[in-house]
Amino acid sequence: MRWGVAGYGDIVARRVLPALRALGEEPVFLWGRDAARAARAAREWGVTAGGSDPRRLMAGTDAVYVATPVVHHVPFAERAVAAGLPVLIEKPLAGALGASAALADGWAGAGVAYYRRLSPVVADLRRRLEGWRPERVDVRFRCAFEPGPDHPMRWRTDPAVAGGGVLADAGSHRIDLLLMLFGRPAEMRARLGRPFPAGAERVADLALEWPGLSARCVFEWGEAAPVDRMALHGGGRSLVLDPLDVYAPDANPHLPLVADFVAAVAAGRPPVCPVADAALVDDVIVAAGRSHALGGTPVRPWPR
Repeated sequence: MRWGVAGYGDIVARRVLPALRALGEEPVFLWGRDAARAARAAREWGVTAGGSDPRRLMAGTDAVYVATPVVHHVPFAERAVAAGLPVLIEKPLAGALGASAALADGWAGAGVAYYRRLSPVVADLRRRLEGWRPERVDVRFRCAFEPGPDHPMRWRTDPAVAGGGVLADAGSHRIDLLLMLFGRPAEMRARLGRPFPAGAERVADLALEWPGLSARCVFEWGEAAPVDRMALHGGGRSLVLDPLDVYAPDANPHLPLVADFVAAVAAGRPPVCPVADAALVDDVIVAAGRSHALGGTPVRPWPR
């Protein structure tokens, strides 16, 4: 397929374009807000053309990959869906921006990049959970992230652009896994702390409750030792995934993601993470902000 790619940041350069090429797919247009920069990036990365006209993403292409800052995810995806094109969108779908509530219906050709669903470790976890439901789950994530004013990832510290902070960025992957494994929680509580000047949180502490199951999730951008761990306990059993993110440093997690999406389009089936599933993650992110504003009061994360 011929692809239009919206965005020319690190994920596109290191993951999306290499995945497309490894699978024999053809990136033909690279969109960016700055036409000159997009054109330069297209030449540098061997994409046929680049520019700032979003209409060119839809003209002469068979599919669209949206890898812009989060605030632009839904507008670009809506354009692609309206043009009848399959679209794969970076996560989170909209985060705390609240734009995904009406997207669950009518987006059969759209997917969201929660690629950890395809991890061999997660597949093994699902098998080991057959016939066993834990009573407690503990999820911890920490990595360093403190971008300066001129850092290209500085936009992630502004919730109006990024749809949140560490919860939307790194926590969303892990929340997606919990929802995939255990379904919708009945209620949740959250505290969001240590905000950047623009307002995005550096720390998110969530407690989610299902009948007979509680999960504690702590996500942090900080300088202490990195952590990426999920531990499940109950019925005299424990299962620990440490690290949870098992992709090797030189592996490309977008390769199985794009391969699944291409196969889904060819077969007319849903991709590994349909938009409806990704919208549920957004519900949790929105509810976390609501709970935090109420002093950590329990809330139901399902407005619809």
